[in-house]
Amino acid sequence: MKSVLDELEIYYNNVRLAKRTIINYNYYLKKFISYLSVEMNTCPKDIYLDKVFLLKDSSGQPLKYLPLDSTIIDNYFLLLNNKSYSVLKDNYKALMSFFRFLENNYNFENPMSNIKFQLKDYLPEKKFTKVLTRGNILKFLNSIITHSNDLTTDILLFTILISTGCRISEIINLKCKDIDFENDTFLLLKTKNKRQRIVFLRPGMGREIQKYTKKCNRMDSDYLFMKNSRKQFTRSDVDILLKKYLHLANLPTINVHGLRHTFATLMADQETPLDIIRQMLGHESLTTTKGYINPHYVRNKHFNAPEHEIIIEFLKKKL
Repeated sequence: MKSVLDELEIYYNNVRLAKRTIINYNYYLKKFISYLSVEMNTCPKDIYLDKVFLLKDSSGQPLKYLPLDSTIIDNYFLLLNNKSYSVLKDNYKALMSFFRFLENNYNFENPMSNIKFQLKDYLPEKKFTKVLTRGNILKFLNSIITHSNDLTTDILLFTILISTGCRISEIINLKCKDIDFENDTFLLLKTKNKRQRIVFLRPGMGREIQKYTKKCNRMDSDYLFMKNSRKQFTRSDVDILLKKYLHLANLPTINVHGLRHTFATLMADQETPLDIIRQMLGHESLTTTKGYINPHYVRNKHFNAPEHEIIIEFLKKKL
């Protein structure tokens, strides 16, 4: 084999990688070569990967050279263990790519095959979307009751979002003709995965929504939720309202999609089977649904304030 710097140049000229990837790999491979240079007490141009260790006999006479092995790689990663996961991953990918190239083009054993270092051991903890607790939901709804300029609309909008787990796009595109007021359901015709599904409301909510549509003079072809200008709500409109009421209730800020995660987490907290939650959210994969359930949620199974019933009773008095 040629010197490591020469081999590096051959690697760059023959490997099929994007220019940006090569630049990134070059940075980390040069770092590794600098480490070898210090360990071997020699300059980089005199480093040969097949002659890293000198094996001597009992009298100290040289017998043969041994190639770079996994021990050196592990020691190198040991020095990097205080670095971020992304740095470790980029180092790992650069070294793996380079040594795999040497393995395929020379009779050179890939030292990465036997390293003890495991990248998966350094995976950062997954960040889960923040959700509201049951107590926070009541504070949030009370904030709407106290501060809203369009009380019934805002209460209905957020109660439906929280109690169904629907996507915000599904609710702002919901039309009156798609709601079955008698059976407390509505039909979603346009969903993210292009599959229709029936959404179940809390018992009694269908009738209250029907009263709302009559009070607002909604036609069957109208969207259920419209602003005073008779224009359709946008996601931005709902985000602004959510942020406002959370702030006034002194609650942590979450986005509208966080209400969908809240629904999934509360359902799981009630020991609802995962596949049922998947169907209610309109997911195709159980893996996706698992990602919606925040494992750090403060469990509160014996919280006895039925928030949705409280709001329904409130609506009955107001409509």
